[in-house]
Amino acid sequence: MTDLVLTNSPLAAEPLMPPLQPLAMPEQDFGAPFHDHNAPAFEPPTQVAFWRFLAFSPAVIGTLALTWVMQGWFAKGGFMALELVLLALIAFNFFWICFSVSTVILGLFSLSRRDRTRPRGKPAPLRVALLVPVYNETPWYVLGNVQSMLQELHQRGGQHSYDIFVLSDTRDAALAEQERLSVQALRADLPAGTGLYYRRREQNTHRKVGNISDWLRRWGAGYEAMLVLDADSLMTGRAIARLADALSRDPSAGLIQSFPQLIGAQSVFGRMQQFANGVYGLALAEGLARWTGYEGNYWGHNAIMRTRAFAACAGLPLLRSRLTGRDKLIMSHDFVEAGLLRRAGWRVRFLPRLGGSYEETPPTLIDHILRDRRWCQGNLQHLNLLGARGFRTISRFHLLHGAIGYLMAPIWFALLVIWA
Repeated sequence: MTDLVLTNSPLAAEPLMPPLQPLAMPEQDFGAPFHDHNAPAFEPPTQVAFWRFLAFSPAVIGTLALTWVMQGWFAKGGFMALELVLLALIAFNFFWICFSVSTVILGLFSLSRRDRTRPRGKPAPLRVALLVPVYNETPWYVLGNVQSMLQELHQRGGQHSYDIFVLSDTRDAALAEQERLSVQALRADLPAGTGLYYRRREQNTHRKVGNISDWLRRWGAGYEAMLVLDADSLMTGRAIARLADALSRDPSAGLIQSFPQLIGAQSVFGRMQQFANGVYGLALAEGLARWTGYEGNYWGHNAIMRTRAFAACAGLPLLRSRLTGRDKLIMSHDFVEAGLLRRAGWRVRFLPRLGGSYEETPPTLIDHILRDRRWCQGNLQHLNLLGARGFRTISRFHLLHGAIGYLMAPIWFALLVIWA
């Protein structure tokens, strides 16, 4: 791993990273509970229980009603073992369908009401690092978004200060050189005092998890907050400032997730995804935010977090495979990191109405399938963590819900085969 210095340029003597500011990031133990003594105590909002009742009760009641009707139909000629299996599959499928519908309806109801939440007090200034992990990306696409965010933040001003770190795991040397030269050109174009840094790891050990944790361990102590982006992420200066304000005003919040809207689709498939996201995405996100309350989830990007809290509580160990006995990287790390923060006593919030948070979608069905395969592997890994010590009930539900999204396909297939 190297902290690159430009050569053969007027800026040859200027390093592309600031001085080291190390921060400890211990690996967590899933077999032992953990509480961060720096996490402030807070009183859970009473209305969260009400929202959870509204989200879960229709799914439970609807599933029980359908199960009662179906068992009466099956019982006419006496139950067979296969019919009991079929009844269980029907009930299981119907609950998750019902729960998704009730979450969307809850979101629509919530969106119809004016948000009466008002900011309290003036936020304390934060030093915020915007982290952009890249891996074999087209440099000018990534840096175009970086430039847009930096310029808007500079024009807005405000009490918070921001630096952007392009954290490269690119393996291709020629592409890495293009990244470096592109950063050089952009740095020369930016106003004085604008912080843009670049670091490339020669080996992408532990992928994105390793990329972020490497930055935390080497430079994390210099920043109160970090906002993690994806290579295709884009956020307005207003959205970034509002996330920083929300984190500053809530000392018990360890992580605040925004709702990324899809943009930039060019293909028919991409446009379909973008249209669907625009039609019902916000309603689903609003419903999710209501019933999760202070026990929300992390989607891996477009979220701000308290740097020291994340380093102290969310260091991921390798996960021992039950089949092979080998240690494996936790692939869908975001859900687990949110669960670890909640376990340690920090709040995890979701602000879907924030606005100004964007990402791109895979352009083709093949690209979507390749991404979905990675997500499938990662979400099924979460089944091994349902029994982790100290996890909150809602955190376990998030892990289970993610895995169920991929288990539904074989369950539906079994239902069709048995009922055929």
